[in-house]
Amino acid sequence: MNGAARLVGRYRLGREIGRGERGIVYEATEPASGRLLALKIFRTDLADEPARYAAQLGERLSAVSRLDHPGVVRVVELGLSVEDGQPWVAMERVEGRSLRQLLDALPRMSFEWVRSIGAQAAEALAYAQKAGIVHGGLKAGNLLIDGDGRVVVTDFALPAASPGALPAVPQYLSPEQVQGLPADARSDVFSLGALLFEMLVGRPPFGSPLTGSLSGVLEGIAHAPTPSPSALDPEVPPDLDFIVMKALAKSPVDRHADAGALARALRAANVDMPRPPTPLAEPPPVTVVAVEDLPAPPFKRGQPGRPGAPVDDVLAELEADLEAFSARSLADLEPKTLPLPRAPKSPPDSPLDVAFPRLLDAPVSGAAEHPGRSGPASATVRTGAGSSLLADLAGEAQRIRAHAAQMQRGERAARTEAEQALADRLLGVRDYFSQLVAQLNVIRPQVSRDYPLLGLGVLRGLAWHSSDVHTRNRGVEMPDQIARVSLSWLLQGQAVLHCERDPLSADALRGALREHGVRFEEQPQRDEHGRLRSLVFDVAPEVRARVELAADYEWLSLKLTLQNVERFGLVDYLPPRIGDDVEWLDELVRLMLGQPSRFASLVRLVVPTPP
Repeated sequence: MNGAARLVGRYRLGREIGRGERGIVYEATEPASGRLLALKIFRTDLADEPARYAAQLGERLSAVSRLDHPGVVRVVELGLSVEDGQPWVAMERVEGRSLRQLLDALPRMSFEWVRSIGAQAAEALAYAQKAGIVHGGLKAGNLLIDGDGRVVVTDFALPAASPGALPAVPQYLSPEQVQGLPADARSDVFSLGALLFEMLVGRPPFGSPLTGSLSGVLEGIAHAPTPSPSALDPEVPPDLDFIVMKALAKSPVDRHADAGALARALRAANVDMPRPPTPLAEPPPVTVVAVEDLPAPPFKRGQPGRPGAPVDDVLAELEADLEAFSARSLADLEPKTLPLPRAPKSPPDSPLDVAFPRLLDAPVSGAAEHPGRSGPASATVRTGAGSSLLADLAGEAQRIRAHAAQMQRGERAARTEAEQALADRLLGVRDYFSQLVAQLNVIRPQVSRDYPLLGLGVLRGLAWHSSDVHTRNRGVEMPDQIARVSLSWLLQGQAVLHCERDPLSADALRGALREHGVRFEEQPQRDEHGRLRSLVFDVAPEVRARVELAADYEWLSLKLTLQNVERFGLVDYLPPRIGDDVEWLDELVRLMLGQPSRFASLVRLVVPTPP
C-alpha cells in the first residue's frame, strides 16, 4: 500500500491494527463524520478463483451485516477496492485486545474471567445461530475484549479461500470439520469449548502446529481422548470442568445442543474457590512473627483484580497481639508511686459538682504577684497538688504515654524481625541462584522447549549458553539487606529464522522483536523502479530470559517475575509464603529448562487489572 493517506471507498486508512491469514485490518476514518472504524482488506491471492471468493465474501458479509447484537461486531459497509479489486469491509472499531493477546500475556486466567468471556461469546454465537449464521472458524483472535470487559465476536461465516483448505490456526476446529463435514451450531460449541480449555490451563486441548505437527493436531481433534482441564490443573472448579468436557465431546450429539445452552450452563456455573478456615476469635499469644510464619491472605489463583497487599493480614494479627498484650500488662504500666492526696470535698452545690470536682478553692497561678486584680482570683489559693482532677488526669496521661511507648516498641521489634527474615530469605535465593549458575554454565544443557516467535515460526533446539546473578541492596536505608535478586541467562540455537514483511507491518514486527530483546537484521527489497517493496528479517536463534525475586519491605511481601521463560513476555507470581524455598525453586529450574514441572501449582499467578 503506497501513500500515507490511502482512500478505500469513502474511508481514509490509518495505521495497521491487525493482520491474519485472510487479510489486514486498518484503523479507518470516515471523512464526512470523523467516525473511527476498522476496515479489513481481504486477500484474494490465495484463492483458487478470486472472483468467486469475492462474491462469496460479499454474500456472507451481507448476511452478517443484518445482525444487531452487542456481542457481534457491527458491519457498516462492504465494497471492492478500485485499485486492485480486493474486497473490503468497514466495521465498528472495538477498543480492546483480542483473546489471543490476553492468552499470550496471561497463560492462566481467573475462573470468573473464563466464565464471563465464555458466556458472552456463547450468547453472541447463539444470537447469530438463531438467524441461521454459524461462525465456523472461531479462534482466540476472533474474540475482542474492551476495557469494560465486553466481549465482541468477529469474522462470522467467512468462506475458505479454496475448497478443503485448512485455517492457519486449526487447533479450534471441531472433529466434523477436520473430517471435511460442514460446520453447524454444535461445531461452534466445540470451538468455544477449546478456547475455554486454553483459558483454564494455558494451552489448547490437542496442541497447536507451533508446538507439534499439523497432522498430530488434526489427529488429536478427531480421534484422541479429550483431556479434562482438572487433570492438568486440579484447581479448576468442577462446574467449569464438566461444561468444558461436554462442549469438547467428539460426537456432536453429546455436546450442548447449541451456543445458547452453553451460555446458560456457564452463567449458572459455580466458580468460587474454597476459602481458608476462619481464624480463632481468641488472639494467639504474643510472639515475634517471622515472614514465613505469617498467614497468607485469601487469594484465588488468577484473581482478575490486583491482589490485596499481603501485609494487611499481617498487621491485623500484629495489632490483635499487641492489644492482648496491653490488656494483660495494664497493671504493670500503672505508676509505682502513691497517688497524690486528695483534698476533702464539700457537699456539692449543684448537679455539675457531682460530675466535675470544683477548682474554685484553688488560687489562680500568679495571683500573689497581682494582689490588686479583681474577681475570684483574689481569694486564697492552694497549689494544684491538692486537686483530685489533676491527679487523675496526670495518672491517666502517664498510663497512656507508657502504653503508647510499649506499643511502639512492640511494633518496631516485630517489624524489624520480619524485615530481617525477608532479607535472609532473599539471601538464601541468591545463594541458590549462584550455585545453579555455576553448574549450568559448565553443563550447558539443551532446553526442551520451543519458543513460538510472533507468528514468524518457532525457535527450536536452544541450549544454555551463559548466565549471571545480580543483586540490589536496599541502599543507604539498610545497605546490608537485599532488595531484589535476579538470574539472567541466554539460550542459543543454530537455525536463523527468515521472514518478509511489507513496509507497514515491518514497523510492528520490529517493535515486537526489540521489546522481547531478540536480535535481528533487516534488508530492504526494492522493485525494478527502486521503490521499497518489503523488508526481509533475519532473526537470531536466541532467547534472553530472566527470573527476578523482589522484596517490598513496606508491605513485607515478595513478587516473582518471569521474563521469556514459559513464552515471550512478562508474567508475575507470588511465591509461597510458608515452607521451604528449595522446593519451588527446584520446580522453577525445571520450568526454565522446559522439563515437566509443578511450579504452577506451588505459586500464585498475579493477573493484572485489564485497562
